[in-house]
Amino acid sequence: MFSQMTEKQKMYIKHKRKGIFIFLSLLFMLALGFIGVKVSSYLNRPRVKEMVTVEVGSALPDISLFLLEQEDAFFSIPLEEIVNMNELSDYEVAVTVGGKEYISVLHLVDTTAPEVEVRETEIYTDEELNLEDLILRIDDCTETKSAFACPVRLAAAGIYYIPIVVTDLGGNSVWVWAKVHVLKDMEPPVITGVQELSIKAGENISYKRGVKVSDNHDQNVKLEIDNSTVNLNKVGDYQIVYSAEDNAGNRTEIPTVLHILEPGVEGATEEIVNAEADAILAEITTEDMTQYEVAKAIFDWIYNNIKNTNVAPKTTWVEGAYRGLFERKGDCFVYAMTSKCLLTRAGIPNMDIGFKNPNRMHYWNLIDLGEGWYHWDVTKRINGDCFFYVSDDVIRAYSSIHNGSHAYDPSKYPEIQ
Repeated sequence: MFSQMTEKQKMYIKHKRKGIFIFLSLLFMLALGFIGVKVSSYLNRPRVKEMVTVEVGSALPDISLFLLEQEDAFFSIPLEEIVNMNELSDYEVAVTVGGKEYISVLHLVDTTAPEVEVRETEIYTDEELNLEDLILRIDDCTETKSAFACPVRLAAAGIYYIPIVVTDLGGNSVWVWAKVHVLKDMEPPVITGVQELSIKAGENISYKRGVKVSDNHDQNVKLEIDNSTVNLNKVGDYQIVYSAEDNAGNRTEIPTVLHILEPGVEGATEEIVNAEADAILAEITTEDMTQYEVAKAIFDWIYNNIKNTNVAPKTTWVEGAYRGLFERKGDCFVYAMTSKCLLTRAGIPNMDIGFKNPNRMHYWNLIDLGEGWYHWDVTKRINGDCFFYVSDDVIRAYSSIHNGSHAYDPSKYPEIQ
């Protein structure tokens, strides 16, 4: 049949077949291109998630969380080597899928508020409330900060509910209220071991020995001792007061007595006799007296208060003054040394004078009231003779008719009036 066609028809059919072939070839090429694109797109598709968000404090996530499809994969570096699940941070994670490594981000977040447990607390009005004392437990995966939610004022006794806010690193906050009992301390300190004390004049004393103080609340209460009136060198009875006050102002006072006894001449010291002399001068003199009047008051006190025993040990001036001031008896040495002590403490210039020979000895004083040196002799004689502020002529005249009672060596002393 093809042979019967005209040449024109044959050419038409030939061109048509060629066109169909070209069309089919183009169609096939397009199909191959489309398939190639699809294959390339499939082979280069994303296979892991760009970011995986997990709550801080959770367990390490499984690799399946990072995959877009379920397929075999593994972490290029184990997560436990690069990730701290308790720290808010972003971590780059390498995931290997089908022999190719992909990068994802593990994003740790904190969206859970802390769990807080508080304790019921007692404090006193004089104490400061500490936040740490109110919080029993805080549970959170991150660090937390605690603070009073508002200023705390606990001025009076009573029950208070104190608001506390606790915030974690994720910014999550929780408020809790702690119950606080505020107590007023009404109980004063207790002082034990206080008793009367006795020492000899001139001795030292430990006031706190055996004495203790305690308090129901204040652990640092101090024991105070008022011994302001005590003169350890002067014989007498002195009141001392033990006291203690706690932080709440509760106060305890316990008075007692310190007995200062005569030390005996063996324990006499300059401090002891000076202290006794000062006490005597305070009784017998006033500030408006002249030196002459003070000297006369001293002379009269010695004359009226010291008994003449004719013989007494002549050792140191301190022991001589002690016998006159405390024992109130003695011989010329005691009279002279007692005068020396009182005159010196009164600020009146004086010096010792006397003589000694195989048959007798005698001691008295010289004083200067601004008019030169004069004799002073308080020693009591049988006939009552004594000499207050007398000239050298008077003493020499008396001595000449009383067996040389004052036969001193003038060369050893300054000029006497």
